[in-house]
Amino acid sequence: MKFYVISFDTDAFKLKAEVTKIDSTLGDIYDELSSLIESDSLEFVDYNNEIVIIIDEQGKCKKGNPMFRIVTEDGITLDLAGKILFARNIENDFSTDIGSIKHEDIFNLRLNLDIKLIGMITGGL
Repeated sequence: MKFYVISFDTDAFKLKAEVTKIDSTLGDIYDELSSLIESDSLEFVDYNNEIVIIIDEQGKCKKGNPMFRIVTEDGITLDLAGKILFARNIENDFSTDIGSIKHEDIFNLRLNLDIKLIGMITGGL
């Protein structure tokens, strides 16, 4: 499963974007995602109907995390801290799962994503 990851490189002092592939079953994927974003608990936020943002639920409490401001396609402003992962929303009969990001999704995000670094978390854990 592929994810589009946005983080902040403190050495180069710039945004970093990359595609990461995780080879796991759906049950194990959540452990892998938690490890990737250094989180004990994940939070899922819809960017639009097709794309979901995955973040660290406690990201705003962790010293040194970058704080990003993202404006969704619906005009909703989100302040999110830490690494940000983008995946697909996969609708099924009973719930919504996450799926691999597509090339066209990444292309559209690179062109249209309204994201700004607004600071770094100075207090917290």
